[in-house]
Amino acid sequence: MTRIKTLVLAGVIGMSLLLAAGCSSKDPAELVRQRAVERWDLLAGKHAVKAYDYLSPGYRSTHTLEQYVAFVATARISWKSAKVDSVQCETDVCTAKLVVVAIVPGAVMQRPSDMEYPSPIVEKWVRSEGQWYFLPESKIEPKDIAGQAAAAPAPAADAPANAAPPAAADDSAKNSHN
Repeated sequence: MTRIKTLVLAGVIGMSLLLAAGCSSKDPAELVRQRAVERWDLLAGKHAVKAYDYLSPGYRSTHTLEQYVAFVATARISWKSAKVDSVQCETDVCTAKLVVVAIVPGAVMQRPSDMEYPSPIVEKWVRSEGQWYFLPESKIEPKDIAGQAAAAPAPAADAPANAAPPAAADDSAKNSHN
């Protein structure tokens, strides 16, 4: 019986080492790409509590879960989806470029219906203790996001309600919600 336990333990240790080696050799850009989409999927699903875990340990040490949930809850827009265009990494820092589709309430845009607004976003991700975390800008106010959306020119009257504003408005939305 002791020999069987020893063999099982050796097998478990061997498998653990193989899994650890496989995880550590994974491309950082691919890990950041995956985590960035997961985080935005959580925000789109209104799971701010879970999205908080994707924030860097340093950010979480200065911003409580309650503050973050309140920040997300007071945003005048909601998020539908995100797609990562590219990720560039240097040692323990990656820059991810995404397009996030936001839902802007019609009232914000002075329109009768909500509007989908694709917005380019640039995010910084940092590695801490082997895990990748999103590093938000130090302070972003929800009103800044809504203000940028409201400042964008309204689509032509004959354009569908979910049409994107002209490309010139895209530049003002960069880094709008990190």
